[in-house]
Parts: sequence; C-alpha cells; structure tokens
Amino acid sequence: MNPKSNLLKALDHEEPEWVPTPMVDGSMTVVTHDLQEYPPGGGIDDWGVKWKQGEEESGAGLPITHPIQNPAEIEDYPFPDPGDTGLMDPALEAISSVDRGKTLVFGDNGWGLFERAWILVGMDRFLMWMYREPEAVDMLLGKIAEVKVKITERLIDEVGVDGVRYGDDWGGESELMMGPDLWRKFIKPRQKLLYDACNEEVKLVMQHADGHIEEVIPDLIEMGLDLLNPLQPECNDVESVKREYGARLSFHGTVSSRVLDKGTTSEVRSEVEIRVDKLSTGGGYVLAPAHAYSYSEENIKAFRDAAVEYGRIPDKWVRKSSNKKGDIEL
Repeated sequence: MNPKSNLLKALDHEEPEWVPTPMVDGSMTVVTHDLQEYPPGGGIDDWGVKWKQGEEESGAGLPITHPIQNPAEIEDYPFPDPGDTGLMDPALEAISSVDRGKTLVFGDNGWGLFERAWILVGMDRFLMWMYREPEAVDMLLGKIAEVKVKITERLIDEVGVDGVRYGDDWGGESELMMGPDLWRKFIKPRQKLLYDACNEEVKLVMQHADGHIEEVIPDLIEMGLDLLNPLQPECNDVESVKREYGARLSFHGTVSSRVLDKGTTSEVRSEVEIRVDKLSTGGGYVLAPAHAYSYSEENIKAFRDAAVEYGRIPDKWVRKSSNKKGDIEL
C-alpha cells in the first residue's frame, strides 16, 4: 500500500496501515490557481481590495479598503472573471510534477464566501447587513459563489484534481462569528453549491474553517463534506467531535499550532501522540498541524519524528525534509 491508497483507506473510514501524514509521507498535496486573493507585499487583489503587508513577512496582511460601501454598488461591481485564460496555469504546472499514483491532489479554491464578502464590505458592516440588508447579503454571496463554482469546475475539468479544498473562517474562539442561525440562512445554501460542484463529479470535498464550528458540523456532513480542517483544538472539543461524527466525517489537522509555536520538543511529541491515540482509530484522520505557520526547525523535526513513531509510518514512505523553518505544507 502506498501513501495515496493508505490515505484513501483512511478517508473511507477504514483502519489504514499507518496514520496518513502528508508532510511526512507525501500522501496529499494542494495546487493553486492564479486568481489573486491577497497580493504578497501589499497592493490591490483581483477583487479590487487594497492590502498592506502584515508585520511579519509571512503574514497574510490586512485589507485597508472595502470597495463596496452600500448595497446599491453590488449589482454593477466588477467581480473577477473566473474564465480568464491562464487562470489555471499554476495548478497545471504544479500537478504535472506530482506522482498521481502515490499522492492525492486537492485544488485550492481560494478564500471563502464569508471571508471574501466581509473583505469587500468590511467586517462590521457585513455582519450588520445580515440583520438589516438581507437581500444585499444574498446578492453579494451569490455573486461570489458564481466565481467560486466556476473555479471549482475548472480545477476539476482542466486540472484534473482529486478534490477541492475550500477555505472560510466562520468561527471565533468560542462561537460562530455570525451565529448558527445566520450561518444556515446565508452561508450554507451557497456553500452547498460549491460542494455540489465537487460531488456531482465524485470528487472529494475538503473544508478549512478556523475557530469554533461544532454547531454546524452536522450541516457540513449533510452538505456533502468529506474532510474537515483544522478542527482547531483550542476552540473545539476534538475528541467529542470525533466520537460523535467520526463515522461520517474525516478530520485533517488538530495538532495545536500554539504548541508547535511556543512549546518544547517534548510538548510537541506529546501533542502528536495524544492526537494519534485519540483520533486515528478506525480511520478518518489525517495527522497535520492545525495551521501552516513558521515554526522552529527543532519543533518541525519533533513533529515529524513523532508522526513516524506514533503514526507507524514505514521508513520507505518517509520523505526527506528540507529542514527549513516553516517547512509545513499540509
């Protein structure tokens, strides 16, 4: 059994030979398109939002303009064209060097509906519109979803990915930012359109969603989600979620970025051991850091070594690490 077949077995909720760990065994990779969600170093993205660089070089930066100021501007706003020639070139180039027999390939769809909406409008204004301007919220999310569905279709049809990864941060430290009722009213119907575009082609659906999201996990399963990332351990009861939903949903991540960032190598090893012990039985678990931040070389090595030991990864499938700071891919 190779890394891809072992991963697929886990995603089918069967006991794999070892715990799939993409940054160690190369079982999964992600390719990206060229629609710019955030311009490195600052500038204007392809959605018309101006950004400034974050304090750290690797930071995501901050939007400093919100070009849609009132509902009347949505209808004629110049949304990006997902049909642009060359948009899939980076994904096509990246996938050409992947051994498809050994590695599962996800296409990254880009930032999510909620994120892109509030970046265009402003967080406070968009949350207020959910109460006061529901028709405007419907229209804006619909326009964004049209772009995202087309990108999904192109990733599947032109690039030939095995699945699509969606990203959207709905949760805060202890609750959904807009609450479960508004999430179900506004986000769920459009998010399901994105999942449907994958499920109709029998492709895997992966969702990144930071923060506390436990209340909507049953909805995500109902919508057709296969793999949830990162199930952030600081914000969710990961063991309870695994017990309740682990037969119907797989999980990717859960290794605390706080421990990886600030912990000792012993604490990193312990964190990996706990996640493997509590989450991997019966499949449905992919071991990975909760976030791909820049960690110390020592803690990266501790993660890898612990993954090999506790996850029982065969030596022949252990990829060499470049041992560079931040060498965390998935």
